[in-house]
Amino acid sequence: MATQYTREWERLVNDFLTDPLDDDVREHGRRTVADVLAATVAGSAVPSIAEVASEADFADGAASVLGTNRQVAPAQAALVNTAAAIAQEIEEGHNTGGHVGASIVAGGLPIAETQHVDGETFVDACVRAYEICVRLERAIFAMKDRMNDAIPWLVRNPHSTWTTVGPAVTSALCLGADADQLRETFRIASNLAVVSMHDPYAEGAPSRNFTAGFSAQVGVTAALTGVAGLGGSLAAIESVYDPFEEMLPEGFTSQFETLGEEWAIAENYVKPYPSCRYTHPPLDALRDAVDGHDIDSAAVERVTVSTFANATDMDHDEPTTMTGGKFSTPYVLARYLHDGSVDLDHFTDEALADETVLGLASLVELREDDAYEAAFPDSWGASVEVKLADGTALTGEREYPRGDYRDPMPEAEYRDRNRTLLAHGLPERRVTDALDALETVVDRPVRTTTAALTQ
Repeated sequence: MATQYTREWERLVNDFLTDPLDDDVREHGRRTVADVLAATVAGSAVPSIAEVASEADFADGAASVLGTNRQVAPAQAALVNTAAAIAQEIEEGHNTGGHVGASIVAGGLPIAETQHVDGETFVDACVRAYEICVRLERAIFAMKDRMNDAIPWLVRNPHSTWTTVGPAVTSALCLGADADQLRETFRIASNLAVVSMHDPYAEGAPSRNFTAGFSAQVGVTAALTGVAGLGGSLAAIESVYDPFEEMLPEGFTSQFETLGEEWAIAENYVKPYPSCRYTHPPLDALRDAVDGHDIDSAAVERVTVSTFANATDMDHDEPTTMTGGKFSTPYVLARYLHDGSVDLDHFTDEALADETVLGLASLVELREDDAYEAAFPDSWGASVEVKLADGTALTGEREYPRGDYRDPMPEAEYRDRNRTLLAHGLPERRVTDALDALETVVDRPVRTTTAALTQ
């Protein structure tokens, strides 16, 4: 018999995995699941994702690759679907917990589908995994600076590293794991991390998005092995996680004492724009500055952005790839000044080569602001000043971007966004049924949801 628990926080995690959920929390889960699945369908149309989905020599199976007509083994479906979920930079996230939802939902979906799980069971599993992963990710954020000072690589891609736990927990719950199997699955997954030694977000290498897929693939495999009887490491629970007790202001264990009482999933965000969330506060501040004014973009002399430190890293102004453009604040702001919107089609090769937009991007300057930095990550703020040739200065400011739980998107606008995402990856005749599947995901078998999200 395995040792029951080696740390109190581990016991709290395992107890939480079988706690009941109320309807309000489940609705937050449904919206999160729907958000990620819509993003996954849109991402399935990205050329690098589509090529792997159609050409890779995967094992046959019963797990759907969304946006296609292909079915493969669950771990391989988790790889492709999770890569697709983040490819368009439109999936949900959490201010203090990174993009945990993508691997949880897209990674856990194949097991839920192949095990004939009902929608409520799947959504509840995603909620439980989400709550655990946000708390783990908060600790990783606290360690990130120390890691990067010690090692000459960027060792943490927020879409992937440590989020093996999410798809592992979701999959184990969908496999019907008992308490002992859940404990060992968690131990296995919590000692694994898919570490990208460099995050090529500015370069936009197509392989970048697959790091998240590899993480989900590992998580699914952790669940399959844990349920099959493999045991995890007690020593890893202690040696890996004990240092976090000193790094977090109220200690690491305190994070898990709030499980079932404080719901991180109720404070996640959704994205109005298909670009890195760090570009959104400046974009919303720009909108506050210029919307309602009749501005000739040729009259813009300078755009000055003040924001938190992490956001100033998005300062490259000549992106040449889809992902590079999505991580370029100068390009995103320039595109809005030029077109009055930022859409999926603004990150194609042709759009990125627009010399007028690139000229505007060269006028954008990013500066770190002490006040915004002090408020981060609870608030992601920015201010913008647009200087025009006639001397006019237009200013705008945002404490946090649109789509934040404190400034949610209007329901009709959000539904239109999801329709657009689905239409990007599915034939038009399939879109209405797909949208209905997302909105009723709790009430239908997972297999009928995946059937609606494939060709």
